[in-house]
Amino acid sequence: MVRPRADFRGNGRPAVANGSTKRRWRWMPWLVLVGLAAATAVLLLRGREAETFAPATFTGTAPKLDALRQAARDANVVLAVIDAARADHIGCYGYLRDTTPNIDRLAKESVRFERHYCQHVTTKPSTVSLLTSQHTDTHLATGNRHLLDGTFTMAGGLERARLRTVMFSSNPNASPGAGIGLDFQEVFDQRDVEPLVDGWEEFTSPAALLTLIEKWVTKQGRSRFFMYVHFDPPHQPYIQPEKMTKLFQGKQPPGFEAGDFAFPVGDRELLRTCARPPLPQWINLYDANLRYADWAVGELERLLRETGVFDNTFFIVTADHGEAFGEHGYLWHERGVYEELTRIPLLIRFPGGVRPTERVEALTQTIDLLPTVFDTLMIPYPREGIQGRSLLPLITGLTDRAHDFVFCRSDGKPPSYLVRSPNWALMLWGNGEWRALYDLRVDPGQRRNVIEKHPDEAAELLEAFRSFALGQRRPPLDFLDPEAEMPPPPEAGESEPTPQMKERLRALGYVR
Repeated sequence: MVRPRADFRGNGRPAVANGSTKRRWRWMPWLVLVGLAAATAVLLLRGREAETFAPATFTGTAPKLDALRQAARDANVVLAVIDAARADHIGCYGYLRDTTPNIDRLAKESVRFERHYCQHVTTKPSTVSLLTSQHTDTHLATGNRHLLDGTFTMAGGLERARLRTVMFSSNPNASPGAGIGLDFQEVFDQRDVEPLVDGWEEFTSPAALLTLIEKWVTKQGRSRFFMYVHFDPPHQPYIQPEKMTKLFQGKQPPGFEAGDFAFPVGDRELLRTCARPPLPQWINLYDANLRYADWAVGELERLLRETGVFDNTFFIVTADHGEAFGEHGYLWHERGVYEELTRIPLLIRFPGGVRPTERVEALTQTIDLLPTVFDTLMIPYPREGIQGRSLLPLITGLTDRAHDFVFCRSDGKPPSYLVRSPNWALMLWGNGEWRALYDLRVDPGQRRNVIEKHPDEAAELLEAFRSFALGQRRPPLDFLDPEAEMPPPPEAGESEPTPQMKERLRALGYVR
């Protein structure tokens, strides 16, 4: 079922069946005038909207950059998110299992970002960061909160540029029920998926979502569009075809090392007692479900090719966050900011297969996607309120660095924050006391806290966090000082999950 965001229809009155033809035609000039006036009003309104922000400056010109823009002129944008996909379990990122043959093949036509990080390790705030280019402590759309009125979004900006916008998602935390996607012209979510599956427990199936996508793309024709697709796999409950489960069943996952908490966090007992498969069986199921996500990405590419639009599409594959299996005592993805939770894949395939570089080694983050897309397509976006940076200079070799530091937040008791530089990772906990520093040059697995041995490096990252915190709408200064007085967040709309939505969230592990 299509639920358009806005639907302009007639007044619902039945047409006059017995009036004379002459009488009906007498009204035509007036109808034409009214139509012209309405069209003019829409154009004037759009013009005023375009002037409501001071636009950011586009990256200048260069041969590689100009070639990208030329190829992307009038292109579609398809943004595919695979939920809870950690980069180090994907083949093109070095994983030793055959979990992602389609993504690996796609990577050969794409720019691959090696050190790409999310802004939050749970779906809703991370997805909002992706669609707004704002950190969690600025957009504040966590829990039941909606976005603040007037927030610039990817869908809103692309609609203004005359792209048709549509969201496909079977994850309740990335849907209008959670306040996400309200700015899209059309949304297909778990309510549209469930009639297509045999049982409600299979609502995570990407096959059902692809059926909806294929119908929509086929009807779309050659009209330009922005499509956001949120596939549930490789998110629990790990339901995939049996042949995929058997690929890794009974095998030892490569390179896995279990660990423990750096500090006695408050939810240790919950994680110890919650129902879950034993390791390594759990990792085998995750890898099988990642294979299902890879199949979905391959099918999405196939149907775009078969409908003749893929070559004129800006095709992006990424994730909302990673997943933990006890490497540092954390499980799932609600707590902790270690590498397995924060480092995610990012592949960008430009229209026409233009590929100025194979991979980018510099630090990048989720909030960079919005300015990168708009900069490539040369669509105006705000200078204020956008916290990411266009990656075009990195992609085209105009620079070798986008950020000195990237930042990611988690929930938990207490919550935690990551401050990541090219060589160091500083972790702060929300009680303002616990801190850990890891030297990634010699300890990429983040096993040895060396904060006492490297006070200068710790001080540099602490100062970077302080500057970052002061730049947020609600500065998270309690991570530095437990006595810091935190201002209340500004008022925003809220969603109240329905009993059915709570049941779906329970199936995904969000409610226990």
